[in-house]
Amino acid sequence: MNPNRVLSGRQYAEILDYAVREHALAVITIHDDDWKTFKCRFLERDANRRFFVLDHEPFQGKQLPDLTPGMYTGISFRHKNRKIMFATVVEARGRFALDEKTSVVAVRYRWPESVTELQRRAYYRTPVPTGTNLMANLWPGGVRARAASQNRTLSVSTGQVLDLSCGGTFVRLAQTTPPVWTADQTIGIELFLPDGRAPLTVDAYYRGTRPDTEGNLCVAVQFVGLELAVDGPLVLQRLNRCVQRLHRLNKGTEPRNSQSRFQG
Repeated sequence: MNPNRVLSGRQYAEILDYAVREHALAVITIHDDDWKTFKCRFLERDANRRFFVLDHEPFQGKQLPDLTPGMYTGISFRHKNRKIMFATVVEARGRFALDEKTSVVAVRYRWPESVTELQRRAYYRTPVPTGTNLMANLWPGGVRARAASQNRTLSVSTGQVLDLSCGGTFVRLAQTTPPVWTADQTIGIELFLPDGRAPLTVDAYYRGTRPDTEGNLCVAVQFVGLELAVDGPLVLQRLNRCVQRLHRLNKGTEPRNSQSRFQG
């Protein structure tokens, strides 16, 4: 079974049908000056007219940001043992009639052109096995901050990845003083993955600090915005392959690099 695949139109039409029937909860991601995520429920879908509708009511007391037609958004939700994700565009904002007397604020979105499906196990934290060193660099402000760092000093924290998933990572820092970041602040992270390729750089949310089992300072990180990135599906595919490799190493089914017996 492929843990990461792009669905056909018929496949994701059926999944959106299911999401509407179950009023599935979706996570919406937008980016203006910074990343924002919030939750809404599926209300309607029409494959022929190529749109779907989500409510836009406050969720758990949290007010939702304003959405305007033409705004690019990322959407993800759970479907059985899978996670579904895609990018779309806001078409209109209005009200949706639940019955003859009740309506809710709702947003109509464009039918997605492409949908990616991931096994939910790809989002389970997978420990980095002993003997495998994965390094990471982290800094405040996200990827754009590093691109603009020629004009100012950028404070970079370095550490070692302790676990990894397609949703985030846990990094043991080389410093003893916690970084001066606020909860849910956008940061950038550069990951040196074990696939022989250039480091992977993505935006993330800072989810706080806590010690590891030895009392070392660690930070929790949640990746953000991959649904919206042009190369998002490829990034997720790369992360998923690395997570699966770490899983096999932990189980002892992946051959480790052995020292060559050749002597020159």
